[in-house]
Amino acid sequence: MRAQILVGPTVGGQLNLYRFDDKDLKKFYKLNPDYNFNAGFSVAFRANKNFFLNTSFLYTQRSKILEGVLETGLSNKTTLRFIDVPILYTAEFKSKFGRDKVFKWYLGAGPTISYWLGGKGTFKNGDLNENLINPPDYDLPYKITFRKDSADVTMNEMNVAIPNRLQLGLNLAVGLIFEPAQNKKVMVNARYSFMQSFLSRESNGTFGLPTIVFYEDELAVRNHELVLSVQYFIDLRTEQRKKGKSTVKMKNGKPVK
Repeated sequence: MRAQILVGPTVGGQLNLYRFDDKDLKKFYKLNPDYNFNAGFSVAFRANKNFFLNTSFLYTQRSKILEGVLETGLSNKTTLRFIDVPILYTAEFKSKFGRDKVFKWYLGAGPTISYWLGGKGTFKNGDLNENLINPPDYDLPYKITFRKDSADVTMNEMNVAIPNRLQLGLNLAVGLIFEPAQNKKVMVNARYSFMQSFLSRESNGTFGLPTIVFYEDELAVRNHELVLSVQYFIDLRTEQRKKGKSTVKMKNGKPVK
């Protein structure tokens, strides 16, 4: 059996939630879940009769939403951008539905390699309101920067001195397989992903306005998320596409030389 290679686009969404490594911070801050999206393409290799190695290359957005518990009016919503490469080793199965209907499904597991591109956010607290900063919302928008000298950081930048930009995680997946036509495959995938890496263990994100507000964003956090996606695959094996088709030209029911 020759190796089977499938390629195609992937699009989906996810519900993500960051969690503090320091449990004591829950007394002061609350982290909330949020919905976001991912998009890219996937490649699947048949490793055995019913086993595939499925790798995706995704642009992903995640949200880190923090609210103050003791300090009312404090909030910080950050939108983070990543390149994600989830790698799943999947096993396919056939099951019956009723008497005659048969459907395919699969289970998968594997790692995720993630690269932190950057992001942006919006910060609010009572000091901004009291000093009438950016009415009527009284917020402070910012973008994320990495490894900048403190003297070079502007007012609308949150700098991360020692970021952990390359991150690792684990995935568990289950999904349904549809084959609408020969050499075509659609996979509806539910994947639970939990990162093992922090955004940063050694530094916080720092930003603010001189003499008005200074804030440090806790980055010793791990992301957990439920991802729902659809993958559309085309089989690259050209000999399989021609299988069963005549390559002899015909005219009036007779072969033409």
